[in-house]
Amino acid sequence: MTDFEASAEHAPMSGLDEYLIHNNPLPVRVMWTSDPRSYERVWFTSQDRTGELLVVCGVAFYPYLDTAEAFAIVNHRGTHTTVRAHRRLGFNRMDMRVGPLAFEAVRPFREWRLTLDDNDHAISFDIRWFDTKRSRYRNIGAQTIAAGRLFEGVAGYEGFGAQQGWVQIGGERHHLEPAMHCGTRDHHWGTRDGVGGPANWSGHQHAISGLFVEFSDWALWCDTTLANLGDERPRTVGVRSQQYRLRFEPDTQLLVGGEADIVLDSGDEKHLTFERFGQQIAFLRCGMYGGPNGGTPDGDIWQGMYVGDGVVGGETYDVNDPAVRSRICGVDQMQIRVECGGEVAVGLIEVYDTLVYDQSVAGRGGLSVIEFDKSIDRISAVERIEPPGI
Repeated sequence: MTDFEASAEHAPMSGLDEYLIHNNPLPVRVMWTSDPRSYERVWFTSQDRTGELLVVCGVAFYPYLDTAEAFAIVNHRGTHTTVRAHRRLGFNRMDMRVGPLAFEAVRPFREWRLTLDDNDHAISFDIRWFDTKRSRYRNIGAQTIAAGRLFEGVAGYEGFGAQQGWVQIGGERHHLEPAMHCGTRDHHWGTRDGVGGPANWSGHQHAISGLFVEFSDWALWCDTTLANLGDERPRTVGVRSQQYRLRFEPDTQLLVGGEADIVLDSGDEKHLTFERFGQQIAFLRCGMYGGPNGGTPDGDIWQGMYVGDGVVGGETYDVNDPAVRSRICGVDQMQIRVECGGEVAVGLIEVYDTLVYDQSVAGRGGLSVIEFDKSIDRISAVERIEPPGI
């Protein structure tokens, strides 16, 4: 029997808020828009602490388009494989299976199970996800509008966790253990630019989303911070300002590392430095995240587009090849080693390549460029990062 309860520290959300049943910026109730770009999505990542294996997956529903889709990206030492699945949404929005991909809320805000069954693309997995940081509901659209920035109507919550299980790549099985595999997740609903195809895209694209990184007693999720589960601090703390100084590959102009100065709403200041692990990048255009560079690199599929009922597709790219990276880049999530205050962690940074390079060169949006240094252009794939504790 599925557990719909949630602890008091997650109020006002109930366990039902883990499901893709929302139609508005408030939890669960009251339809508020007939915008065809309305959507709801959960997204998960898992990355090891040695820079060899990165998994990103998600499932999304589009009520007015009657479409459901899911994707999984597995990047193993630069071999980047995607599986995408599509179906009609229908009436049962509690069913989070699309083709071979399934997402199950085992214990709300505590445990999920993510599975990818056997398919034609030689990757599969069975991953148990365990929350380590406390998810807190926030109306993101209202917050950004109050700050004087334009944002689509979006609400939801974010989190971090550890993983256990396995990922199969061809004939090789990789085992996941909580001490060595960490990740982040989110659940958002509202309206999203570009849903349904390029005709529904405004032409606007931000250059950088920010850092997703978990330390022992706090975590940074782009524009907010999260506390540990059970922490007595009742709320998240927002980010007041962010300044990034970045380095890029000279041939592709893709992000490779840098540093960030983060000022929290509390007045606390955080200085972070980060470096990308090799070519451990999830190229999210392959997961249908469209933008200036188009939808999927082969086929131009955008989120929410109808491509058929029961259709499964995908492809594999060798992203060790810089020409391939240049062709498929767009919304990219890069596995990074991060240091802050003497503590080292593994996380992600999400940018839009190569727009982030252009904006950094121009010195816009809090971005600037650090001169490229070939001696530190990547982190060795054998460097082990100690876990923050779970």
